[in-house]
Amino acid sequence: MESPKEPNTSYEPFRLKEKIGEMIRYGRPLTKNFPRKDRDLADDIRSCMNRMFHLVVEIEKKYFRKTTTQELDIELEWLRLLIRLAADKEASGKYPPPLSVHQYEVWSRYNAEIGKLLGKYIQSLNK
Repeated sequence: MESPKEPNTSYEPFRLKEKIGEMIRYGRPLTKNFPRKDRDLADDIRSCMNRMFHLVVEIEKKYFRKTTTQELDIELEWLRLLIRLAADKEASGKYPPPLSVHQYEVWSRYNAEIGKLLGKYIQSLNK
């Protein structure tokens, strides 16, 4: 029997882990400062970031990585939506949103970088 071909790893999971760690170090203190009325949103964001970190460790340790990368891609999209919701003025009603425009832009850049690295890694798995 022919064994499955190992994908080109080229340190992508490690770079993904670094970027997700940087994003968590940026975002976790911000979510700790969310107002009480948005505490559930902050909990969801922290949970999503932790799940992403867990998935990237799984990717690094697994031989078959395709389904785990798809799960990570879904979590990243969920996090993007949660961050957008946290910065949305209309969603927060008469109160200011928990994230400022600047914080949203910085966090979005982190998510974009992670998305680019993940996209490259998924392409290398499909070859």
